[in-house]
Amino acid sequence: MAVRRPLVALRGEPDWADADPGSNMRLAGDGGALRDVLRPEVLAMQHRATGRVLDIRGPLAGGFAYEAIRELVVAPPRSLGERAGEPFDTVCSFGAMAAAPCLETLVATLRPLVAPAGRLLFVELDGDARGWRRRLDGVARRRWGLSMARDVTGALWAGGFEVISLDRIPLRGGPPGLLRVVVGIARLDPHRLEEPAELNVTGVVP
Repeated sequence: MAVRRPLVALRGEPDWADADPGSNMRLAGDGGALRDVLRPEVLAMQHRATGRVLDIRGPLAGGFAYEAIRELVVAPPRSLGERAGEPFDTVCSFGAMAAAPCLETLVATLRPLVAPAGRLLFVELDGDARGWRRRLDGVARRRWGLSMARDVTGALWAGGFEVISLDRIPLRGGPPGLLRVVVGIARLDPHRLEEPAELNVTGVVP
């Protein structure tokens, strides 16, 4: 069985700007309206990407607005294990963490893909464990294919990331706080980076 290779697109290719390849997740039901509402935030985060970029897409992704980048790699979350040891300057997630079967596993997979000085840019639904949100989560999954009860920012911290910028986007319609959309930037937490296994007596890494 042939394995479909994730798309690799270099800046300047004539037909990649309006495409949407690489994602194995799509918003279900009437979730397209949610993606349209958040499209300006997604495109604004793409403008902030630099260097070598990995876009893991997700249900909130739509279109491309990358500018100051050297290379763009588009790959679905399920293929990220094949890229171990291949760090990127910027990794982008647009709903992928809220839609992943296991959030903690995806965060652990992303960690080695972010270069030591790199960044993770994200637009996600960020939730909590309150009972009413958990009860509505099944509805959100059926309607959009996204969880509204996951603590995305908490999972990033637990997975070794430091969130250095975070904005909450209020959405009109529905009870206040029903949907918590976060737009943020994270990096590998410099205080929790793995230490060298051994130091010699002078304190210099051999």
